[in-house]
Amino acid sequence: MKFRHHSWELAYRKPFGALPIGSTVTLRVYATEIDKLKLRTYFNNQETSHPMIKSRETDYWEVTLEMPVIPGLLWYDFSFCSRGRAYAYGTRHDHLGGEGRIYETKPPSYQITIYDPKRQSPAWYSQGIMYQIFPDRFNRGADFDLANFHKNAILHPNWNDNPHYFREKDGGIKYWDFFGGTLAGITEKLDYLKSLNVTILYLNPIFKARSNHRYDTGDYMTIDPALGTQESFETLASECQKRGISIILDGVFSHTGDDSLYFNRYGNYPEVGAYQSKDSKYYPWYTFTDYPKTYTCWWGVDAMPNTNEMHPNFQAFIYKSKDSVIRHWMKSGASGWRLDVADELPDPFIMGLKETIIEENPDSILIGEVWEDASRKVAYEELRSYFSGYELDAVMNYPFRETFIDFVLSDKSSGLAARIMMSLYEHYPKDQFMGNMNLIGSHDRRRILNVLGEAYKHQGKNSQKNYRLDDSHYALAVKRLKLLSLIQFTFPGVPCLYYGDEAGVQGFEDPYNRRTYPWGNEDQDLLSWYRQITKLRADYAVFQNGSWQPYEASDDLFVFERRNEDTLCFCLFNRNARAVHLFKHPDFSGCKGFDLISEEAISLNPIVLPPLSYAIVMITPDTCQTV
Repeated sequence: MKFRHHSWELAYRKPFGALPIGSTVTLRVYATEIDKLKLRTYFNNQETSHPMIKSRETDYWEVTLEMPVIPGLLWYDFSFCSRGRAYAYGTRHDHLGGEGRIYETKPPSYQITIYDPKRQSPAWYSQGIMYQIFPDRFNRGADFDLANFHKNAILHPNWNDNPHYFREKDGGIKYWDFFGGTLAGITEKLDYLKSLNVTILYLNPIFKARSNHRYDTGDYMTIDPALGTQESFETLASECQKRGISIILDGVFSHTGDDSLYFNRYGNYPEVGAYQSKDSKYYPWYTFTDYPKTYTCWWGVDAMPNTNEMHPNFQAFIYKSKDSVIRHWMKSGASGWRLDVADELPDPFIMGLKETIIEENPDSILIGEVWEDASRKVAYEELRSYFSGYELDAVMNYPFRETFIDFVLSDKSSGLAARIMMSLYEHYPKDQFMGNMNLIGSHDRRRILNVLGEAYKHQGKNSQKNYRLDDSHYALAVKRLKLLSLIQFTFPGVPCLYYGDEAGVQGFEDPYNRRTYPWGNEDQDLLSWYRQITKLRADYAVFQNGSWQPYEASDDLFVFERRNEDTLCFCLFNRNARAVHLFKHPDFSGCKGFDLISEEAISLNPIVLPPLSYAIVMITPDTCQTV
């Protein structure tokens, strides 16, 4: 008996990947010595059995299905008999798709994501390069003024100080430290961002708040005075537009701050807040269990009371009304939003918000913070519909970050890395896959140099605050970062650079991953590298819109191609710090290539990769008959 299905090969599933509502798909298997073959599908908790018929090719069976006319996830597997025994066939236990296996019990099913293709992401986003800024830590502008900080703020006089939390016995923070970065400071550095070929600026929260991270919103309609004013933002947006840069704002709507206009726990705002009176117009926005001291809050942090996102008044304030938060800031110059903790926002809320941003600007973008495979994310026991076509245009691609860090550190083989990425390629609608926000660093994770230098292994008794990698481990971290960042800038999706990673900033978890940008003390070699690879991304459309296909290679060697109508590029990455690796493929044995990094002609028979190295090889079409 033989049985095979491979969801990534067109011989077995055509077309590949996620499918539009109402479309068709042909599923095939190769099987010998079997009978009673059926395809089983599951959609909206309904199971259906489909008989399969013999194909024209010997030992192949097939069935063509019409997809449902509403978005959702369709699951499928196969059942059959052989020599009087019942079997099933499904994907492997890792649920990643591809080639499956035979089971004698109910198998893990394959997934087809069904979506409404009503809208495509705008080119400015999908073809762009993103830069993330934590506003307090990027640059003090000419408008910096001590008078703009609230009374419990602690200001570092030295821009290069270490950040610090002043925690109370209960773990809360009464005094927040600030460095004085401003919106005008960002405006002053826009030409620097252009030198990195940046076209998208993602800002962590900029609205009035008590903390330095500002995820505890105090007033959604006011720029934090420490950062500037409404005019400061509009000037930033205007200067960005002149340089072809679009702004994405951080939308924090699942909770507010307790020190806010709406909750007003400390009475710092003139209006009556929900904490002060049940008669407050904001009282229905929150959920109290023992008024006023006990209320639901984000992950138990009482400084961040949860909002009731489904309350009509809250929705009107955030996005429905003519003068809503979303409309106000888009009119002021924002081109899109990143939704903080999207898992904690109900689907109808995200749908309504999406409708509003499209009304304001048809070329806007909506990105969600989702840490897993977003096509099948389950939050609070509910399967989310992010990729239905009515919600998110893209998500933060944390699986990309985790997978390739593990690959570079030899914790995952190239084969497993390829399987994980192919799974996303299969599960995500193409537009979402090509629009993934591919990050390496962020305000929520250790600085990438610390990760790649394996700082935890070498920290010893040194404090996290003052620890720096020694020269040898820093050099290794930089080599690894060059390899990892080159994967990032040649991979499908939108690469996002976290401020300071290009300059050599180090740090452990928050707050040390939020150090200031080291103006005047940048690692110039690393900075030159980022200018080179961002230019590569910007200059070659194949890295912005080309198809993607991984190739089998040794565990240490990750290889994929990017291809469009005009260009074919091989992208090869050797993570091994000691061994040389060779790669050759019979289809390209007669071809000649040009390495876009070294800017030299290169032989493909084989391609030689020294330790911890890479090659981005553009195939010369007229030397290769098979391409």
